Amino acid sequence: MADDNLQVAQVGASPQIIGNESGALEVRKSDRGGGINIQELISSSLKKDGADAHQGTHALHQIGFSAYDEVPVNRGYFSWLSACFMCLFIIGGFTSLTMMFLALRNTSFQMISEEVSYIDAPNPSWELPPWGYVKQPNDATSRKIGQKFRYAMPQFMMSYSNFSACFGLFTVAYFCSELLVQDIGVQTVKQMGDLVNTGVDVYLLRIIPVIIIVILGLSGIIFFVSGGTFVISMLVGASTCMACAQLGTNMNFEGGPRLCHAMNYDLPTALQLGIRTGAIGGLSAHSMAQLGVVLVWMVVGDANSLVGFGTGVSIISFYNRVGGGIFSKGSDIGSDFVSDFIDEDIDEFGGGGEDLAALKAKLEDMDGDGEKDAKFQKLKDPESSEIDRIKASFVTHEEQLLRNKIEEQMAVTIKTMHPVNYLDAIGENIADVGGTSSDLFETMCITLATAVILGAKIHKMPYFGTALPFAIISTGTLGCSVVCYKVHCHEKFTGHRIRRSLQVNLLAVIIFVQGVVIGYCFLHYRYYRTITFDELINYNIVIFAGLAAPETCASICEFFTSVNCYPVSWLAKDAYLGTIQVILQGLGQGFVSAGVPSVVNIIVQIVAFRLEGFYGLMLLACASQACTGWQATLAAYGAVANNALRMVHLTTINEMSHHRANTCAAVGTTQAHNGKVVAGQNAFFATTALLGALLADKRTKQGLNFTATVGQELSEFARAGLLAGIVFTMLFLANTLTSCIQMAKKVVAYCKENAEDTKPRSDKKFPATHIVPLKNLCAFAAIESFQLTFSPMCQTFAAPLVIGQLFGFKGLLMLVSGGNSVCFSLNMFLINSGQAWDAARKYVLFGMLKDKNGDIVGTDSQEYETLGIGEQIGGPLEDLTGPALNNFIKFVAVVSFVTSHMYDEFPNNTWQLGIAQVFIQFSLISFFKFGLAATVQAIDRFYRRRKEAIEYEEGTAMLREIEEMEKKLASKKVVEKEEADLQLV
Repeated sequence: MADDNLQVAQVGASPQIIGNESGALEVRKSDRGGGINIQELISSSLKKDGADAHQGTHALHQIGFSAYDEVPVNRGYFSWLSACFMCLFIIGGFTSLTMMFLALRNTSFQMISEEVSYIDAPNPSWELPPWGYVKQPNDATSRKIGQKFRYAMPQFMMSYSNFSACFGLFTVAYFCSELLVQDIGVQTVKQMGDLVNTGVDVYLLRIIPVIIIVILGLSGIIFFVSGGTFVISMLVGASTCMACAQLGTNMNFEGGPRLCHAMNYDLPTALQLGIRTGAIGGLSAHSMAQLGVVLVWMVVGDANSLVGFGTGVSIISFYNRVGGGIFSKGSDIGSDFVSDFIDEDIDEFGGGGEDLAALKAKLEDMDGDGEKDAKFQKLKDPESSEIDRIKASFVTHEEQLLRNKIEEQMAVTIKTMHPVNYLDAIGENIADVGGTSSDLFETMCITLATAVILGAKIHKMPYFGTALPFAIISTGTLGCSVVCYKVHCHEKFTGHRIRRSLQVNLLAVIIFVQGVVIGYCFLHYRYYRTITFDELINYNIVIFAGLAAPETCASICEFFTSVNCYPVSWLAKDAYLGTIQVILQGLGQGFVSAGVPSVVNIIVQIVAFRLEGFYGLMLLACASQACTGWQATLAAYGAVANNALRMVHLTTINEMSHHRANTCAAVGTTQAHNGKVVAGQNAFFATTALLGALLADKRTKQGLNFTATVGQELSEFARAGLLAGIVFTMLFLANTLTSCIQMAKKVVAYCKENAEDTKPRSDKKFPATHIVPLKNLCAFAAIESFQLTFSPMCQTFAAPLVIGQLFGFKGLLMLVSGGNSVCFSLNMFLINSGQAWDAARKYVLFGMLKDKNGDIVGTDSQEYETLGIGEQIGGPLEDLTGPALNNFIKFVAVVSFVTSHMYDEFPNNTWQLGIAQVFIQFSLISFFKFGLAATVQAIDRFYRRRKEAIEYEEGTAMLREIEEMEKKLASKKVVEKEEADLQLV
């Protein structure tokens, strides 16, 4: 048949979008049987790209609906709450600009902080603006180690930080409003989204009250250790972190159906929608952490109290990462076992039993010669040219009917699959979005708190020392907010090209931050004479190293874990050799990929410390987080892209939608992994900086010059502390991994013991068939995951208490220092190994693996199944144990700083308490690991027996049994009627 005169229907031929009385959109097919000139179609289609493509009526970009019938597309809605927050942040931004102007003229209200100096240095003269006008205690002309001094807080830079944070939060509110107003999609997609959102609401309803109780209980204990100001800061930090994590998680689930629907139109629109959805979680964490630290500092005026803000954030972050990971991976593994014992052959990428597989096989071989049609190969092959793919997208009437039948069968599969499969999707997004955002939020708070402590107490000019870190991070917030609005993309872009576009945006942020820092430092060197020329050069070298290091390490790890790079293709191609080959090769790639980033960190930390000491390490930590807003955005985008990928493969057979979803998910998988790499490196730098603050604070309280005590020989207690850092890290890994396995067992046992309460309800229509069972599963899994999180948290809290009292302060220092290095290297190894297996499986899913004859190796192959085993092993390593090490070492460092006054230099007087702590903490960990669940079960059995006894005495037990029998009979009749109707058909 000539291409110029095709008389066939096209997959998703040009829809006409009209309104109806119900408020929904209706999409109708046109050109059902008319002739189509394909060359004219291609020419007109290629002229359109970008966000304007969806406004046209050409067939190329509007290819997502394959049914002949009218297809209702559900509208989004306008969010007045988002609009109100946009107005609020506009007002906050203008207020901050006004304060910046007043501070520049030295006409603002005075903000003075009083701190204890860590160094000997002259005080600035009284008349010297902008850091003068400060009356020193006893009119002292210089500051001494261990003595109090006053300094003018950097009001201009604090107002600048507030402005940039308000701009970032305005961007978040705008993206929320824009997301919610987008079309949700066809009915099946909307129903899936509503069902998942219901599960998320149940999860939050269960965990938030328990978290509040835990936070209040810890606040009561910490009040007697650190005081009321510290506790208030801690509560504010915990509240803001929880709010940001839940906002990002909820908007991610709102974005999944909308992004799935956008895949029907064009790639640029879908990509931009996904990026902006990810920015809601990533950019909000970056901006809110910065705003929270500045506001708390303005109110309390005490540097050490900012650690309280970070402590509250650490507690929430620990649960979101560890608890969310246990919930996610436990549900993932458990759902696989549940599917096995109920004999349900459904995976997250469209598998739906033998009937659906047979229909798909028939679609691939329409001519019946036993081989896949060349046309279908072109649709599935990502290396096919754009024109070949367009030509192949035109189908015959017979093929169109078969596609309709497949999508109808897919809809049946969605409505009948076990609700535990939705539990897996809920957990994955909670861990990826809520966990990563909270992790980066925590690191930002710890870094800024450390910046204020070291900038004020070890820098000779506290005004500049505390202002420079905020200049770095605030400028990064502005840059990250701007680049979230636009990413260059074209319909023909591959995942590799999109990745380069994302890197260009990151490069723009890096250049912007470096340029502003150079200008700010030059101003203080040339005009205010605050710093010397050597310091100007040193600061900018350290900051450039901090800006470049995260992306350098991410790119190195990406080479070993991306579907577009050779190591992953090698792993996929060797999968035919069996499971052992896949596991060993994945572990080998993890070991290699962990070594190179560690070398990068060693080099940049040596450079920073040699140039500017602990202040240089703090600047390195700040610079590494300047671009975190963009990197966290991309990490959250990875979660929403994978969520949309799952929906696309479960709801449509359309290859163009699959191609766009695969492209976005390939980029998203890489970016989600890069987010974990960046989070690990930021945690390493932040912990190192806080370790410097811990050392300086302790030595100053001892009346010593901390700079003279750096580099002392290792004592036996220091060596013991170093070994303890390794031991506690390994114990934490074992604890979290076994908790994940326990969670999986609990999910399987719950589904077996409560089969009627967890399976779809046959007397309802979808999604009502799944709502109650999914609520039951989410409520159970949320509580169980929270219980299993107590043991790792208790162990983390115990580490500094035990080692500090058993081996003294030197042992504590080496616990944090050694543990920090071990955690980073293990983190890189675990997440890279897990991601390598996951990427290799997606390499097969995306049609990139071919056999010797050049035919695509699909998801029905042995290679795909073998790589699935590696993915199951790597899932807990990549999404739970690896990233959780960040929270472990940061929490250890924060607790060490808060409790440092409890430890002597040598444990001569405290070792007895250390031994007692070992038994106490071991008992607590054992109770939370084993005894808590047994206690809850015993209480539950007691109340259940009591309820049964009361029902028996009142005679209501028999009535309830009769009602249950009637329900079973009614359900059985419905099933029998459906089977009879099916046989009749």
